[in-house]
Amino acid sequence: MESILQKFFLVVSLLIISIQAQTVNFKETKYVEALQLYTYRDGNVTYNDNKTIVRYKDGKTITKRDNNLTVQNNKGELLTTINLNQKPQVALYFQLTKALFSKNFDNLKDNFKIQKSKNSYKFTPKGDTQKVIKNIELSLNNDESIKYFIINFTNMDTIKIETK
Repeated sequence: MESILQKFFLVVSLLIISIQAQTVNFKETKYVEALQLYTYRDGNVTYNDNKTIVRYKDGKTITKRDNNLTVQNNKGELLTTINLNQKPQVALYFQLTKALFSKNFDNLKDNFKIQKSKNSYKFTPKGDTQKVIKNIELSLNNDESIKYFIINFTNMDTIKIETK
């Protein structure tokens, strides 16, 4: 009887975890001004309260957990580990993308003025964030799901994420 209860609780726990995690498929377009170069990648992002995992179709996986970021190749071999306390721009990017994908903007209110119109949001940076980000545009589909968002950086680089 104990074994059946243990299995039941395990299944329920896994179900709760999978419900709390959200996965979004996307196309990423980056423009690097210094090189006048566009790059394109497809992938998906899965996030929950504890971690964010970005998987690109080329096999690269980026995992953010707490203040650490790991990058693995398509064979699962560790390529690099980054302490996000030493790379605040990277930490900000992951905070932004998670907030934008989930449409949970509470964590962004200290760094951005947020304006909503019918099917879009505009984020204007405040304070030190202005040194890195020029603005962010978020567009919604009619059903309120994310259509795309664009992060415009002060160095003229741009990242556009379109959901699929």
